[in-house]
Amino acid sequence: MIRIESAEREELLLIMRVEMGQLTASEAARQMGVSRKTFYQRAQRGLEGMAAALAPRPAGRPGNVRDTEKEALLAQLGQLQREKLELQRLLRVREILQKARVEDDRGTKKKAGARGRSNCGD
Repeated sequence: MIRIESAEREELLLIMRVEMGQLTASEAARQMGVSRKTFYQRAQRGLEGMAAALAPRPAGRPGNVRDTEKEALLAQLGQLQREKLELQRLLRVREILQKARVEDDRGTKKKAGARGRSNCGD
């Protein structure tokens, strides 16, 4: 149940008494310590709030509201994660190829050096 503060409860009772004709708006305004115009504004706001609270609503829990922006961001995140994995794979392949090329270059230089030395002795 909704808890209503004492001052709010008093204002609510004054508004209801005016609505039922048991009290004048001027007397209720005086008891609330506000002008008659302010009383009418508060009474209107209170009655509208009460009417809204009493309006029929669908039974049960509200359905899940789709958050399309969140869904789009999650899809984009998934795509970026897949791209990251692919780029990491490509980077590993590139590193392996560079390492193989360096080792191949070393082997080629050793062979060339060995050939050069063997020709010198002829």
